[in-house]
Amino acid sequence: MSPAETNTDAVFTADWHLPAEHTEHTDFFGRFLDEVCSNAPRLFILGDLFNAWVGPRDAARPGHKAVLKALARLADGGTQVTVLRGNRDFLLDRKVARSYRFELGPNVWRGSLGGLAVRGSHGDELSRNDRFHKTARYLCEHAPLSTLVKAAPLWLSDKLADGYRGAANLRHSRRKRTQVEPDTTRLRAEFESGIDVIVIGHWHRPELQTDAFGLTGKTLVRLGECTERNASYARPCGNTFKLCTFPPPDN
Repeated sequence: MSPAETNTDAVFTADWHLPAEHTEHTDFFGRFLDEVCSNAPRLFILGDLFNAWVGPRDAARPGHKAVLKALARLADGGTQVTVLRGNRDFLLDRKVARSYRFELGPNVWRGSLGGLAVRGSHGDELSRNDRFHKTARYLCEHAPLSTLVKAAPLWLSDKLADGYRGAANLRHSRRKRTQVEPDTTRLRAEFESGIDVIVIGHWHRPELQTDAFGLTGKTLVRLGECTERNASYARPCGNTFKLCTFPPPDN
């Protein structure tokens, strides 16, 4: 467990799937940073910030560059930004993170916020029986394959990303819904080890479970997908977390 944080507030979000082109989705992400995150001491993006990320050359794409600059501006304003890798952008590297002043977090972040022991991750590591994705991610994250993939020209990067997504989507479409739910045994074990709050993305179905699995005081937060019009995020609220949408429903 990381040392206790003095700040009690933070924003957690995931699954923006931002495109390489500069679109309305890109602009909406900037608005989310300005209106939701600019006064928060910490921002955690729990994976899949980008729809695809194959290597450092992706930073030059118009949409990606706008997103990275927006994160840098937020960091310059005093918000500590931590980005975790997801199943679509697990080749994000520390050189890009340093250039745009955000922290590239571990696959699973653990720390204390306002006295709560919090575990945050993309959530794909909790998938059951997804050997295809786990094997592909392991191979691509480690040399020599990672070096070759990152050095690929952009046209080949696009082909690789499209091929990976297509294969993953085909596998998921052939599965029953229950087979792609998070592993409840592992979630329960995390709570029983002392974690108070687990925040995950990946499944695109926002849900807040208090007293999760019948365990008093334990909270499971599943973040929703963030589109060009609506964003899902969570933040601490007293001795638990709240799940929010942006813009708020009354807007």
